[in-house]
Amino acid sequence: MLVILHLPYGLSFIAPSWHNESRIISFFILFWVLEDFLWFVLNPAFGIKRFKAERIWWHASTWWWIMPKDYWIFTPIGVGLYWYSL
Repeated sequence: MLVILHLPYGLSFIAPSWHNESRIISFFILFWVLEDFLWFVLNPAFGIKRFKAERIWWHASTWWWIMPKDYWIFTPIGVGLYWYSL
């Protein structure tokens, strides 16, 4: 997926820079978090009401408060990288 996200460099649509790179990486991180969350919400076997550590056993060991630890760590990193790219 990262190769596809870097395609604008290869096609010369944008020039390589730290700002453009941070935007690409922030998109990848935020897409990953959002995609994972929406998988649970839109999946008929789970839904938003069953988005709990007891129901999602593979995230249960890393669950912090209302969501998995990865969401807590990577969402601020993705937002920070996006903010830097502006």
